[in-house]
Parts: sequence; structure tokens; C-alpha cells
Amino acid sequence: MSTVRCLCMAALSLAIVGSLMIPAPARQDDDEAEMRELLARRSLEENCLICHSMDLIAGQRLTPTQWKAEVVKMIGWGSPLPKEAADPVTEYLARHYSDREPAPAPTLATLNDVDSYEVPRGQHAPVEAGADLKRGEKLYATTCANCHGPKALGGDLGPALVHKAILDRPTDYNRILFEGLRRMPGNKQTLKPEDSVAILAWLRSLSYPEPLAQGGK
Repeated sequence: MSTVRCLCMAALSLAIVGSLMIPAPARQDDDEAEMRELLARRSLEENCLICHSMDLIAGQRLTPTQWKAEVVKMIGWGSPLPKEAADPVTEYLARHYSDREPAPAPTLATLNDVDSYEVPRGQHAPVEAGADLKRGEKLYATTCANCHGPKALGGDLGPALVHKAILDRPTDYNRILFEGLRRMPGNKQTLKPEDSVAILAWLRSLSYPEPLAQGGK
């Protein structure tokens, strides 16, 4: 075998070995991005969908700055979203519901879909007369306060309940209270219908502290 041929074969061998030693494009970055996406989605579902529907969120088309402002505002209003999840959730929202994409066509509701919204603005749907507010307060303290805070103004795990629209929709309120919603457990094994009435009446009796009522922090 000639020297030239030997050198060529040696060079070819080195090239092949070298190509094998060069690492293939790592999937680590892709895997990390996918995991961040999944965690952001889970944070959104567990914390934001307590109060909002996915259709409502998906119908928005905002800039990254606007999404950030919305997330900060919701946290200020009592959303249990952890601070460390705020940026990933903001990035997720800005990526999937960008102002550069056209908004979806609105979904039309039937009269049956909105029959629980017949209560005039500023008024409450009726609650049984003679509801025991003191009893409602005690039941709330043992059943709800751990997540929603002692004054229903929000806690680490649950949003504020004061002045929420759900309080004007007793059917939906009872369904969530007894059956649960997402990570909120149901209470049908521990509460009776009259307990639900007492808790609802107490929640309706609450108002925001003066600074919050005036728009302050």
C-alpha cells in the first residue's frame, strides 16, 4: 500500500472519528423549553382558571407588556399564582395569545346559558331569609379560610371572594362549593345545604377594606 494511500485512509479515518465525536445537536434546550411550557400551562390552569374561563383568556390578544400588566394585576387582586410562576405564565400567554394574531370569533351564548345573569347590576340574587351570618362566618373559617384567607380577600391557594360575580349565581356557587373546581376540593361530605346558605350570606355581607375600595393597594 502506497504512502499516499495510507495517508488518505488515515485522514479519512480521522474525519470519520472526528464526525462521530462531534455531539449531535443537543435536545436539552428543547426539553427545558417544553418543560417550562408545560409548567406554565399547569400554573395557568391551577391558578387563573379558578376565576376565569379558558375561552375568556384565549380570546384576548395582548402585547407582552400588556400580559405582564394583567398578570401583576391579578396577583394584586388575590390570585394565588406564585411569584416565581408569574414570568413563565406571562411568557406563555404572550406566546400563545399575541396581539399579532387575529382574535377568534366570539362564541354566542343561548338564553339558557346566561339565565343566571338576570340579576340587576348592583343587586344580589335572593338568599333564604334569616340566614345565620355568625354561623356562616364560623363555617367559612373552618372550611374555606385556609385557602381564601380569613376575610375572604385571598390567600396562598385561593383567590379573593369578596364582591365576586359567583356570589350572585347561587346555582354555580353551590356546584363549586359541593363538587369542587380544579384543585379546589368539594365539600359535599362535610357541608349541608343550609351551611352553604349561611356561608354565602356571610360572604355577601363583606366589603373590601377602605384602601382597596378606593383603588389603592
